[in-house]
Amino acid sequence: MNPNLLKAFVAAVDEDSFSKAAERLFISQPALSQNIKQLENQFSVTLIKRTPHGHTLTEAGNILYKHAVNILAAYDAMKEDMDAFRASLNETLLVGATSVVGGFAVPCSIFLFKQKYPEATIKLRIGNRRQILSQLRDDSIDIAVVEGAKPDEAFVANEIHTEEMVVIAAKKARWKAGACLGLDEFCKAPLIIREEGSATRDTVEQTLRQANLTLRDLNIVMELYSVESIKAAVEAGHGISILPRLAVKKELYNKTLIPVQIDTLSFLQPIYIAHKKKKRPPVATEFIKLMKSSTKGFC
Repeated sequence: MNPNLLKAFVAAVDEDSFSKAAERLFISQPALSQNIKQLENQFSVTLIKRTPHGHTLTEAGNILYKHAVNILAAYDAMKEDMDAFRASLNETLLVGATSVVGGFAVPCSIFLFKQKYPEATIKLRIGNRRQILSQLRDDSIDIAVVEGAKPDEAFVANEIHTEEMVVIAAKKARWKAGACLGLDEFCKAPLIIREEGSATRDTVEQTLRQANLTLRDLNIVMELYSVESIKAAVEAGHGISILPRLAVKKELYNKTLIPVQIDTLSFLQPIYIAHKKKKRPPVATEFIKLMKSSTKGFC
């Protein structure tokens, strides 16, 4: 129901004059009369009797007036609460993310959030897993989006996605796309790996342990801090690497890199959104809701 119709009716009753009610609402008297007429048509009753001496409420009018006053009071309270909520979204939200999700997924999520809440200000900080969780612990950021193992119990953490990790090789490598390497061949192949403290490296180490292997069993030729530098090194033929699929989608599509399989090994990397166990500002709560959404949150 249009609240303006109820406002017109309540004003007419309170002022006991259509002209004064119209002035109070800053509308014309014919417009006010039309609003009340719409209410009468909607409920199929007469609300106000017009007499030569003025206007009197009908029994139906008395019933509607009581409800209308309550409805308008609730409407005003709702509007105040929503305005206050909108104002609270003007706060700056600091989001920290590991380099892969922060470089390839979280910016898309922020864009979707800004479409819904354009007044929100979100700043994104990128680092490796160890750095981001440290910043969350000392309140340098409000929310963390990290790959790998579930953050410790100092945080509230929810898994929002499971990312496949891909073994990548150069287009001119001796293997064809989709080739399956035996464990011995994988261990001998020159491997380019992320730095210690990165979630990607942690996932690789965890998967190797399941096969009774460690990094010492592999032929590591380079340790790099940047996903882009790893991709460039692999494209140049300096070795193979293991990266989340979302970080190499473009290269796999363009076939500048090819995926290969490792016999009996499957690299899967959960992604978590984490925050501290304390009251959060509304902007943080709404951003977490978006990221946890199964339909449209994590890009």
